[in-house]
Amino acid sequence: MPSVSAAYLQSILEYADRAGGDSRALLSAIELDAAMLGDPNARIDGQRFAHLFDLAAAQLDDPDLGLHVGAAIKPGHYGVLGYVVMSCDTLGDALARHLRYQALVADIGEARLEPVDGGRLRLQWTTQTPPTRQLAEHNLAGWVTYARWITADTSNPDAVLLPHPAPATTDAHQALFRCPVHFDAGVTALEFPAKLLGTRIVQADPGLRAQMDRYAHRLLDEYASATSLEGQLRHWLRQHLTSGDCHLDNAAVFARLSARTLQRRLSDEGWTYHRLVDDTRRQLAVDLICSEQLAGAELAFMLGFSDQTAFVRAFRRWFGITPGQARDNPQQLLANSSQMSLD
Repeated sequence: MPSVSAAYLQSILEYADRAGGDSRALLSAIELDAAMLGDPNARIDGQRFAHLFDLAAAQLDDPDLGLHVGAAIKPGHYGVLGYVVMSCDTLGDALARHLRYQALVADIGEARLEPVDGGRLRLQWTTQTPPTRQLAEHNLAGWVTYARWITADTSNPDAVLLPHPAPATTDAHQALFRCPVHFDAGVTALEFPAKLLGTRIVQADPGLRAQMDRYAHRLLDEYASATSLEGQLRHWLRQHLTSGDCHLDNAAVFARLSARTLQRRLSDEGWTYHRLVDDTRRQLAVDLICSEQLAGAELAFMLGFSDQTAFVRAFRRWFGITPGQARDNPQQLLANSSQMSLD
C-alpha cells in the first residue's frame, strides 16, 4: 500500500500548530496514535496522508495549505533523504539522489526527470490516480523551496504545471513560484533550465555524502525487503521497543508463528532473534541521534533499555563512542555505523 514517512507527516502537523490549529485533533480525526511519530521509520498510508491535508486546510480555513506547508519544509521532514541531498556537490547530484531514494519519504507517487524543448528539463510527479490539490501543490512547493535553500539561489522555475483547475485566486502560487503556473495541465511538474543542474550546493560535504549514501541505501534495502520476516519484525520492534514487550513470545504472536518456527525462519534469513533486536536498536539509535534532540535517559527509554547505563554500554559496543560524542559529531557516528558490525 502506498505510504509516507512519519517525518514527512510532521511537516503538516508542525505548520498547523504554528498557524493556530490543533495537530492533536487532526491526528485523532485520522485515527493515528501520536506515539508513532517518535519512530523515524514509521509510515502511514497515502490515503490518510491526503485526508490529513484536507482536514488541516478546513481546520485553518486555508485553501492554499499545500503551498504553505511546502514553503516551510525543513531537512528533517525529508528524513535521511534531506541530509543526503544537502551534502551533495551540485543540484544535479542532489536531484539524482532524490530520484534514487524518494521512496524513503513517500511512495504515493514517483518523481521522474525528462528533457523538454528549449534546453529545459521537466521534473514530474506521477501518481496512479490524480493527486489532490493539496498534495500536488505541497510536493512542488517543497521541491522549489528546498532547492532554493540548499543552493542559496533564488532562481525560479520556467513553469509550474498542476493537474487541477485554477482556484479563485492564485496570488499564493505567484508569490512562491514566481513564474507562469498552468492549471488543468494534466500533470504535476516543474520545468526549469537544464543549466541549473550545475548550481553549487552551499553545504556540500563529499565525505558526509558518501556516508549518508550508504546509510540511505541500507534503509532503502530494508524498506524494499519489508515483506521478509526480518523486515516485518524490524518494523514491529521499532513500534514496541519503548513498551518493553519485545520478548520472543510476543514477536511470535505478532508473526503468527510458534517461537520455534520464528527462530528457524530467522535462521534461514541469517539472523537470531537476539541479534535482530540488537541490530534494530543500533539502527534506531543512529536515527534518533541524528534527527532528535533527546537526553541520554530519553534515548535509553526509546530503545527499550532498562536503564541509561545499559544503553551507554551498548552504544559504546555498537559505535566505539559515547552517545554524547555522537550527538556532538554525527558525522563520526555515521562513519562508525557504516564500518562496525555487531559483536
